Amino acid sequence: MVVFLLCILWGLWGAGTGMARSFAFEVPSQELVAIDQMMVSPFLRLTPDRGNFGTYYIGDNLVLSYWSARDGYVSIFDYAPDGTARLIKNNEPIVAEAERKLYGTVTGPEGMEKFILVLSRKMVPDRLLVEAMKNPSQMRDILGGEVYFQKAVIQILTERVTASSFLRFDRVPAEVPAGGKVKLSLFLADEVGNALVGRRIQWETSDGTLESYQSLTNTAGRAEVWYTAPRISDPLTVRITARFEGDTVYQGSYAEVTFTVNPDKLQTLLTLSPETFQIASGETMEFQASLRDLRGKPVEGRSIRWTASSGSFEQEVTYTDASGLSSNRFFAPQVEASEKVEVKAYFEGVRNLLPSEDLSYGTVSGVGVYSGVGLYFVDFSEGKVYTNVEELNYRGALKTDYATNPVYALVMEQGDSLEVSFLAHQPLRAAALYLWGRAVGNGTVRIFLNGQMVFSGTVREGKIDPTDTQVIALGGQLELGRNRLNIMVESQSGDAAYVLQRLLIVF
Repeated sequence: MVVFLLCILWGLWGAGTGMARSFAFEVPSQELVAIDQMMVSPFLRLTPDRGNFGTYYIGDNLVLSYWSARDGYVSIFDYAPDGTARLIKNNEPIVAEAERKLYGTVTGPEGMEKFILVLSRKMVPDRLLVEAMKNPSQMRDILGGEVYFQKAVIQILTERVTASSFLRFDRVPAEVPAGGKVKLSLFLADEVGNALVGRRIQWETSDGTLESYQSLTNTAGRAEVWYTAPRISDPLTVRITARFEGDTVYQGSYAEVTFTVNPDKLQTLLTLSPETFQIASGETMEFQASLRDLRGKPVEGRSIRWTASSGSFEQEVTYTDASGLSSNRFFAPQVEASEKVEVKAYFEGVRNLLPSEDLSYGTVSGVGVYSGVGLYFVDFSEGKVYTNVEELNYRGALKTDYATNPVYALVMEQGDSLEVSFLAHQPLRAAALYLWGRAVGNGTVRIFLNGQMVFSGTVREGKIDPTDTQVIALGGQLELGRNRLNIMVESQSGDAAYVLQRLLIVF
């Protein structure tokens, strides 16, 4: 039975009914059973604060919330576990969508206590309410007219000491592949190892999905659930937790497991620059490797190994930065005659990334021997570099649609540049630089030979034509041996560029 507190109710008893709060009526057991088969209405709601069929111990507080979708008069019947019934609310006016509460204290006895909420369009005489309360099977006939019902049940228990329970996961794999499925199984037992049957297990996961987030232990005290790992690009630690919340006999218990979800292996692309090179005996030059995954995302913090068929690198292993780049210095061997060299950079791969490598091919010129037979060239027409210069470094993008023919050209914007190194095999007083290039927008092109400016100015716009070249004299700045030519772009409008298809150095 629940004793409701008069001081915080809304009109516990109707005015002028003459009923006392202690009135209780005996109800036959067959009539109590009829409550379970009673038809209820969606226009009413009657909810204990611990939910329908919630468990309460003697001495616990109880809050009954009730709501009506229609105007009318509300009455509430209370059926105690010992078969006595009380009228705890009669003919209380209520308006549509109103929600109200009753507060009380659970007094017992132990068992199932039932409540019926009645909504009538008109006030019902007290004698009919009492008669209806005593005969639930005939309630609709007794009250007559337009009347609606709702019901609720709570379980009352005497306070008792609960026993311990224990949850234990079966062995799970240490690693699960991305997108893979694994069955998780556990055992619930009491303190001496007896299986606990029909108990609810609540499951949670930090990542991925579970087939179900609740399950019941079977006759062997075991519960199972399927887990599906997420699709990921980096290794991920996943935590699965299982919780038995306890009941009237056993205390709650908790267990967890962790494992690693390994991502799908992504293909990588390692690009080595320069693609080709020429270098003199005993000299050095910089190589750069770029490592990206299949999505084009830079791969940071991975080791790049460097090898050369001849000569050596400053470091055997380097590591990529946040942009996926890694640089190393190459030391050319001492040779008497010209020698071919193959340079390789390779990434060995890791758990989630496949290996990749790239090669660069070059020539090491012998001591005192200068290559070149009167001209050097750099050509971007085929979408990659063709050249016979000793060394080439550039920054820009290879694109089409800048020439009258369907060829590629190097597009250099603000801050981009091109640098070539070539050899003069004998003292020369005259040389010429031929450029097949055009401007896009308002910019300035500056050209330096061995640090001395040989040209600074604007370049005509339009399409690059094979018959139209720009010629620049390279006389007084030439040096015997190695020479360096630099082309730099400065943009006045912010979006200007210099487009270069090829260059030719003639002695």
